[in-house]
Amino acid sequence: VPADVNYGMVAVNAKTGEIVKLSFPTEGGLAVKLDSSADLILMDNAKDFADASGHWAQDGIDFATAHELFSGTSATTFAPDSPMTRAMLMTVLARQAGEDTTGGSVWYEKGMEWAKTAGVSDGTNPGGAITREQLAAMLYRYAQSRGDDVSIGADTNILSYNDAQEISEWAIPAMQWAAGEGIITGKTGGL
Repeated sequence: VPADVNYGMVAVNAKTGEIVKLSFPTEGGLAVKLDSSADLILMDNAKDFADASGHWAQDGIDFATAHELFSGTSATTFAPDSPMTRAMLMTVLARQAGEDTTGGSVWYEKGMEWAKTAGVSDGTNPGGAITREQLAAMLYRYAQSRGDDVSIGADTNILSYNDAQEISEWAIPAMQWAAGEGIITGKTGGL
């Protein structure tokens, strides 16, 4: 869709009023992936988080909050340097899958139930900070649940990292996939 857009711009289905999750800004406008034709409305859904202004992740924060995958910690703050919990990721992935995550006895209940049903997570330790291998495993399982190709390229070798032996055995295929897809990259020192 040709338009002057930013990371806070979203495509909205004119009939349902739902934000199209697979829409993102490009150099010439907004790219939108649909399963079928739809009438769209472009809407600036940017949030104004004072603590995200000028942050290195501002574009990503603007995109994720405009698409209503993430919420702020208040109407004016996002807390961009706070650790992500397993509950947060379960909720974000549920929202990406089109699930309604409102309601429940705790804010993440609906997202966690979806993640368990979809096989993305077993729901344990929702308040715990997520590790890189847990992140990779949940994203890998999410991709599998969608029917995405999660094959691992022959050139993907996580053993090149100096601390590869610390990866839990259950997470190795997910880490290989995430590294091969460029989702997770190494850190300084070959780690």
